[in-house]
Amino acid sequence: MKITTVSVCVLCGILPLIFLPVLPGSLCLIGIFCFACALSFVPYKYTQYASLTLLFFLWGILAAKQAVWPGNILPGATQETVVQITATDHATTHYGQITHVQGKRLFPSVGVVLYGQYLPGEVCAGQRWAMKLKVRAVHGQLNEGGFDSQRYALAQHQPLSGRFLHATVIESSCSLRARYLASLNTTLAHYPWQQVILALGMGERLSVSQEVKNIMRDTGTAHLMAISGLHIAFAALLAGGLIRGAQFLLPTRWIHWQTPLVGGIVCATFYAWLTGLQPPALRTVVALAAWGLLKLSSRQWSGWEVWFCCLAAIVIADPIAVLSQSLWLSAFAVAALIFWYQWFPVPAWALPRAGKVALDLVHLQLGITLLLLPVQIALFHGVSVTSFLANLFAVPLVTFISVPLILAGMIGHLIGPLMAEEGLWALADASLDVLFRALKSLPEGWINIDYRWQYLSLAPWLTLMAWRLNAWRTYPVICLSGVLLLSWPLWRTPRTEAWQVHMLDVGQGLAMVIAHNGKSDTL
Repeated sequence: MKITTVSVCVLCGILPLIFLPVLPGSLCLIGIFCFACALSFVPYKYTQYASLTLLFFLWGILAAKQAVWPGNILPGATQETVVQITATDHATTHYGQITHVQGKRLFPSVGVVLYGQYLPGEVCAGQRWAMKLKVRAVHGQLNEGGFDSQRYALAQHQPLSGRFLHATVIESSCSLRARYLASLNTTLAHYPWQQVILALGMGERLSVSQEVKNIMRDTGTAHLMAISGLHIAFAALLAGGLIRGAQFLLPTRWIHWQTPLVGGIVCATFYAWLTGLQPPALRTVVALAAWGLLKLSSRQWSGWEVWFCCLAAIVIADPIAVLSQSLWLSAFAVAALIFWYQWFPVPAWALPRAGKVALDLVHLQLGITLLLLPVQIALFHGVSVTSFLANLFAVPLVTFISVPLILAGMIGHLIGPLMAEEGLWALADASLDVLFRALKSLPEGWINIDYRWQYLSLAPWLTLMAWRLNAWRTYPVICLSGVLLLSWPLWRTPRTEAWQVHMLDVGQGLAMVIAHNGKSDTL
């Protein structure tokens, strides 16, 4: 069975977690398992595909049951727990992992967010505290166009939130990462863009000001702030390049083509750990490892095969990741780029080297801007009209100047002379100052878009296919009819004169809104 076929079975088996309103019971799971085992003995490939898909479905269901177990069992009574701190804002918000409950080891540990209280003493990541907790499951408001905080919490493996009634430190020593972060905080204290540097280099976004977040959201550059595939893949590329360069100094018998590849992945994994190994970073490491294994197979893989295998590796390692919007945004972006470069490659114009670089950048950003419209409207209910221009200079500036300087500064903080380190931090701070001055000069570009535009946002995909297949000449009526059908929701006039009833989730229950002629009343 091909690895790509197995990948498709993985995706088909685990994706139903997105749509299931209720998880199946134990008897149903036993029945599905027996049926899958019976299908595996049928000597037809499609029945074997179905059997494998059902087994992966069971794997996803078991992972989902494990994810919702803490929210069903632990709330209510006061719990005597041991909590290991994973992140903190050094004030009233602390992220941790519950490792013991009522003196019993909990495996895997359960994520919890503690709000509104100062811990008695200095707190840092890596500490272990004995806490008497009052926790509750994270709740979300299921309103159309709203943010589902419960789904986000499950995807982040933080299903619980609460307060502590009593806390005593068990182990006060901080983790190596926390000590390194504290040292960086001290060194960067006098730099204006300290928090952005730490966010880009260490994944510490808790202290980034709301003003900076709003600027990056309005200009469509918020993705640069997350430690994701762009940063970790660049770290792997940089490490692999350095290892390849060092091979020129080695005897021929010691040179192997696999060494830069494996070394780059190992260094990228270490960097992901250094940034806190948050779920997006962990997913990137899994995808990078899957890509590395495909490369080590010494076979040529197409872009779509790599995409399916990497996505399958992510969801089989963490089935709950299918609930993450960031995963689907990243996966959709990669798929869009593969589609874009296959159907509309970079024009082969006779340009100087600088012109070709500029053309490549414009071509890349144009594809991302147009082809990501459907997922942007579906997930964020809006688009940024300045994102094309903002990303045109922000992506190369951050990727090739700011991030390398920050990585070099982080290495220099460990081994380099103080003067060289200060110079690197000053250059990184100056590059970020240039970036945000340019972003601030752009007008506010965020536009809220309702669901009626969802179908029309598919037009760039369909237009590109119609153009390359010459369908706009061969079947003009079909193409025109398709455009009219996609825009059909925009033609419908809202019936404001009719009485309308809406149900709203307000957190503690439901509210009823009665609307008529643009006026409403809430019950």
